[in-house]
Amino acid sequence: MTGGGLMQLVAYGAQDVYLTGNPQITFFKVIYRRYTNFAMESIENPFNGAPNFGKKVTCTIQRNGDLIHRIYLQATLPQVVINTATDGSGGQFRWLNWVGENLISYVELEIGGQRIDKHYGDWLHIWNELTQEAGKQAGYAKMVGNVPELTNLIYAGGAGCDNYCYGGEPNTSEVVGSCTPMYTLYVPLQFWFCRNPGLSLPLIALQYHEVRINLEFNALNNLCWDQATGSDPHSVRNRVANTGLAAASLYIDYIYLDTDERRKFAQVSHEYLIDVLQFTGGESITSSSNKLKLNFNHPCKELIWVVQRDSFVSCDDTVVGPYKGQQPFNYSDWWDRSVLESGYSVTRVEGMAGKNPVITALLQLNGHDRFSVREGAYFNLVQPYQHHTNCPAVGINVYSFALQPEQHQPSGTCNLSRIDNTTLLLTVSNNAVGLNLSSTVRVYATNYNVLRIMSGINCLMNIYLTMMNICSVAIANRLCQTASCLVPLKQALGQTV
Repeated sequence: MTGGGLMQLVAYGAQDVYLTGNPQITFFKVIYRRYTNFAMESIENPFNGAPNFGKKVTCTIQRNGDLIHRIYLQATLPQVVINTATDGSGGQFRWLNWVGENLISYVELEIGGQRIDKHYGDWLHIWNELTQEAGKQAGYAKMVGNVPELTNLIYAGGAGCDNYCYGGEPNTSEVVGSCTPMYTLYVPLQFWFCRNPGLSLPLIALQYHEVRINLEFNALNNLCWDQATGSDPHSVRNRVANTGLAAASLYIDYIYLDTDERRKFAQVSHEYLIDVLQFTGGESITSSSNKLKLNFNHPCKELIWVVQRDSFVSCDDTVVGPYKGQQPFNYSDWWDRSVLESGYSVTRVEGMAGKNPVITALLQLNGHDRFSVREGAYFNLVQPYQHHTNCPAVGINVYSFALQPEQHQPSGTCNLSRIDNTTLLLTVSNNAVGLNLSSTVRVYATNYNVLRIMSGINCLMNIYLTMMNICSVAIANRLCQTASCLVPLKQALGQTV
């Protein structure tokens, strides 16, 4: 019997006081906290009108519970079969990669007629690239339709779709088919209350205001690629357009509170610190050196930008045809050739596309450099490695003002409302701009805001979305040395002048 463990125990000196003196926790007795009683249920909410490709629809959130948490778009793509009689012997078809995210042109949250937040399919893909845990990436790809049975080319004369009613050996991804199956997509929305249960939206406190989700579906020609050798070169796509989406609705997680907590939520005022997305539209560039003015406001957590060649999302068949369709989520400076490989699957293969089109980048605040000029790899690799769960695909560039921008707890911001001129200077590669080449820069900003829900007995509640002022007098004193600058700043902060 050895006494090594006891030897360690008695080897206790003055240095250990900093670690174990007056202990506050033990590792050998679990302490838990009791929680308020609640229940949760996912309930389908239909859209008003008929959802379809290229259509704008609205879902008025049903008052089935007290709060709402996660929201998923559930949409079913129709079955597509190559018909030799109408499509010819050279008929082909495929859904584009990440079709579930691409299906959403934009989605916005509206409360009491006021738009609170607006997201885009492009943003959903970027956010997934940055935040999705490695263990969930394969499952997420299946949820949003980035699977071989949808993205692989189908040809005339190939194998048919698997029939699960009859059974039998299923086709593998290497089998050349003539059919893509009916497929149900589940696309998680990423509003602030969808990502944190502590920020669940209290319907019980919004009894006099409707909550709506407005969604615009992308056009079909931006979601698939087809080719036919019959009289109509797009006979397959036109057939899919006539069929339309098989189904589409929202699935919402409702929270049911117990009596006491429910009463409290209904009677008191609420104030939520939320994070919302800012996007002012893409900016076209045609030269390698570019100076972009950013029109953002509020305390900003991070800036995320991509540079995308316009040819990647061209509607010209002669441009996208050689690469079997558009590449809306290709942010590199060259075409992704993996779709042309034999036995193509959707697993990311680095090196099949181009490189980061951002050669260098510099952020300036009121003409002052926020940092020294850095190469594109710093924003594509180092910044995401430091501040995000995942390092994204090539071409997604990040600069974070926060230590942990994915977390609700603030860990650093830059108040762009106090900056008159925010400028992003980019040098891009010649594969992205040049002779007959143009690209579009899209810059996103995530910022904090305060959502106030104020209620009273027998009176109409009012909703205010106000900018949170986090500029302190101490900072103001350092930045503004003149009385003309300090007076309005102190007045805005409620301080004595």
